[in-house]
Amino acid sequence: MKNFLSIIAIVAIISFNNLEVFSTNPDTLSMNPGYASDIFYSMSQGEVLNTPRSGWEMAFYTSAFSAGIIINDGSGVELYAYPNGDTSAWASMDTTGLSSWSPLYNSPTDWEDGAFNRLAQGHPDYGWGVYNMITHNIVGDSLYVIKTEDGSFKKLWIVDKMSADNIYNIRFADLDGANQVDQSIDVKPFISKNFIYYSITNDELLDREPSESWDILFTKYIDLTPTSSGELVEYLVTGVTSNVGLHANKFTGVGPNYDDWISKPFDSLKNTIGYDWKSFDMQAFSWVVDDSIAFFIRNGNDDVYKLVFTYWQGSSTGVFAMNKSIVSSSSIQDDVITMNNLTIYPNPSVGYVNIKVANNDNFNGQVVLTDISGRMVYESEINGNHQINTSGFNTGMYFITVSNSQLKETSRLIVK
Repeated sequence: MKNFLSIIAIVAIISFNNLEVFSTNPDTLSMNPGYASDIFYSMSQGEVLNTPRSGWEMAFYTSAFSAGIIINDGSGVELYAYPNGDTSAWASMDTTGLSSWSPLYNSPTDWEDGAFNRLAQGHPDYGWGVYNMITHNIVGDSLYVIKTEDGSFKKLWIVDKMSADNIYNIRFADLDGANQVDQSIDVKPFISKNFIYYSITNDELLDREPSESWDILFTKYIDLTPTSSGELVEYLVTGVTSNVGLHANKFTGVGPNYDDWISKPFDSLKNTIGYDWKSFDMQAFSWVVDDSIAFFIRNGNDDVYKLVFTYWQGSSTGVFAMNKSIVSSSSIQDDVITMNNLTIYPNPSVGYVNIKVANNDNFNGQVVLTDISGRMVYESEINGNHQINTSGFNTGMYFITVSNSQLKETSRLIVK
């Protein structure tokens, strides 16, 4: 049996030595004042699309086999699950005490785990609705209140998803029931994109993702940030999220010539690059970028790029700069397969976490859970889907590694 790390190391050396182009390309971009724009960016092509973040409140994951629905939390949209009844309470919703309800935000680690899915209990419960074993549709069983971009509040019901037709039916109205709208969202024309976006305010669809391929997105989003006591809280940040299926890793405290990207596994989390490579210096009253942090990104062509941020001006202009270089043009051999669809949910975990290898219910291997110091806290064989009881774990960040003789993938897990 071949040693997994040895194979990867040999491939990396061969790829690097055969690489004809090895250049550092400074790139200066702008999210515009107030970080008002999203930038879809390709490691090979540069900026693909610079588009306003505003204009929509919710978006639907386009796969016919998905129930993922996100909100525009980067533009102040908030979602609240109605705590006082199921969908039968639509006409009589009582929002007294709304200010004390806890908002729901998109997962910072998984695109498909949107705000509407955060209370999911696992199949067949997807948060906003339950899968019907007979019709294969998802039927809405929850009501919500959504704060729109303009600050107004609407009550909202995801009535169902007609899976075979890839159509969502939704209903929303003012809190007093006035101005009710029943709308069908046909996702089929947009399946080449991750999401189709919808404006509740204007009752219209927006196709705002580029047709060209992209790797990372510069945006504002809600992430878990540590307080002075170490507690993780949800907070609006400006940073980088990765495209679905993109793999990246992060190295801290490294020099400008560091290129040992193979010494740490890639993961496919949405926020591997994230936001905390920069900080605000209150004494100097300016932004500071930690250029000893290096990211390595493997794109859809299996090219590996190194990314180092060098400048961040702030919200007055939204201008920033970074250096990138290609360090490998062929990081994968036929006998080494990396799983692109390791699903971990719920994440953050409260009591349990499910592990699923997409399209591989018969996967046989090992699952290892380590804390941030590298100490192993859990180890088990995995045969298909797997569940870990996390109720006895300390709160904080962990790493889940699933592997066998041919496959290996590591993802982060937050335990609350």
